[in-house]
Parts: sequence; C-alpha cells; structure tokens
Amino acid sequence: MTWRKHLVLAFIVCTSFATHAAAQTGRLSGVVRDETGEEIRGAIVVAESTDSSSLRQTTATDDRGRFFLLFTRSGVWNLTVESPGFDAVKLQIPLRIAAQTPTVEVRLDRRHETPEAFGALAGVDSKGLGQQLTAAAALMDSGQYDQAIAAYRDIKTRLPVMTSVSIQLGKAYIGKKSYIEAEAAFQELLKLNAEDADGCYGMGTLREAQGRSTEAVDWYKKAATSDVLWTTPLLKLAVIARTSGDRDSARRYLTRVLELDSTSPDADQARALQKHLQ
Repeated sequence: MTWRKHLVLAFIVCTSFATHAAAQTGRLSGVVRDETGEEIRGAIVVAESTDSSSLRQTTATDDRGRFFLLFTRSGVWNLTVESPGFDAVKLQIPLRIAAQTPTVEVRLDRRHETPEAFGALAGVDSKGLGQQLTAAAALMDSGQYDQAIAAYRDIKTRLPVMTSVSIQLGKAYIGKKSYIEAEAAFQELLKLNAEDADGCYGMGTLREAQGRSTEAVDWYKKAATSDVLWTTPLLKLAVIARTSGDRDSARRYLTRVLELDSTSPDADQARALQKHLQ
C-alpha cells in the first residue's frame, strides 16, 4: 500500500476485545508505544471513515499512552497516529457497530526523515496540538487549574470532536472544586457513549470528591466493566472498600489489580494496601 511508504516497522496487534458497545455507537480503544515499549503521552489519534471524510474523530493519548474513539458507522476506518519526533502511522481497521471491537496497539518509531502530511491529519497541526496538550497537562500537574481549563477549552474550540479534552476539563474542574462544571464535562462524553470507561471513571472521581462514596463505587464498577483491563478503577474500589471496613472486598479488588498488571504503578499501590490489610 502506497500510504505506508514512509513508515518504519509500524505495526498493529489486536490484543483484547471490549464486550460492551453502545446501541448506536462503537468504541475503539488502544495504546501507543515507542520502539522501547514506553507509552507515548499526547500522541494525536484520528479515525476517519473511508466512506465519508466528514465522519472523523480526533483524540490524544493519556498518561498511559491509551486512547479511546467512538465511531458511528460500520465499515473500514483509517486510523492515523502521530507524535512529534516520530514517524506517523496510518492503518485501516474494519469496525462494526454493536460488535466486539479490537483494542489495538500501535508502535511509533523515531523519525529519520521528513514527515509527510496525509489523510486525516492533513489539516491538523499535530506538532502544535501536541505541544498545547503537553503544556495544558503541565498546568494541570502544577495545580494551575484555571489556566489548564483555558488551554483545554481553546483546544476543544478548534477540535470539538476531540473527546479526551472533556475528560481533562472534568479533572481540572474537580481540582478547583467546580463540581457542576466537572459533571457537565463528563456527561458530555457519556451522552455519546453511556459506557465510556473514562467518562464513568471521571464521574466516580467526582462523586468521591463530593463525599458520595456509594455513587462513586457504582461509577467505578461501570468503568471497570467497560474496560476490563484497566486497573485504576479496581484500585479505587479497593481503597473505598478498605475505608468502609469491607476488607474481603478490598482484598479481592487488590488481587485483581495484580493479576491484570503486576508491574504497573497501580500494582505497587495494591501491594502496599495489601500489607496494611494484613
């Protein structure tokens, strides 16, 4: 295929299957790594239907290199992944509404030649967007929530289909205790897909911040069900169970975290909590 001529050792692997799909939308999830296996934060991911260029979804990878995209039409979709300093990758993936959808793994290799702007990213300044996302994340990390909100809102104005921005906005609003705005940000995503794992997790963190632990548990369980390989909602459930005195449930959740990924930061916290429970 001619569009692969500038790619070096790019590949995609179907690693698992999501078992829950919204009635009118599908959900594609994946992770982006470099040649060493390290997750790439802030990589730009665009999905575009081969049947209609107007059907496009754009997002960026989170701290763990993960991305999530919603699609509203069955068929073949072009997936374009790009990050500053790396060769871009373009893939074609067949997707069907209300069917098991693959979780994909994409590897980006360090750039060795001049990049080519193609397909879905032809009109997107991916380098500038990546820099903006990195700057906004740095503002979040330093507790400058108002500035982070302004940065994310600017990105959302230019790319309204970039669903991951709603998650970041919700987090920033929780940081400044603007709970009504936080809920609106998460619900914007959940309206597109009521089972979106990030949206459900965001609602869990919101309810926990509001001191509504019972509701937080329900949302964390939804997140864990929507993304069965994600350990963070399980860790949250373990902490809440331990705090409420339900040690058996806490142990069960912690064991599941370790079974899923024994080398993650979540696993380190799970081991520490297990020692306290003993």
